[in-house]
Amino acid sequence: MEIKRVDKINYYLSIAEAVAGRGTCLRKNYGCIIVKNDEIIATGYTGAPRGRKNCIDLGTCTKKKILPDIRHRRIRCL
Repeated sequence: MEIKRVDKINYYLSIAEAVAGRGTCLRKNYGCIIVKNDEIIATGYTGAPRGRKNCIDLGTCTKKKILPDIRHRRIRCL
């Protein structure tokens, strides 16, 4: 019986998808990971910064007017 091993790209994509499950945005949820030398050094997802209320808690998306989606999730990861 041969065990199939997932390639690295799909491995990292699966992790990013799992991280997206932590997102708190009402519009869309994204997950991202930063990998350096085959080591995950950071993860991030859509949501309010620490100490602020999340969209799901407020019932409205406050970031919609401030940041476009792609910049929003990059900032959380960094």
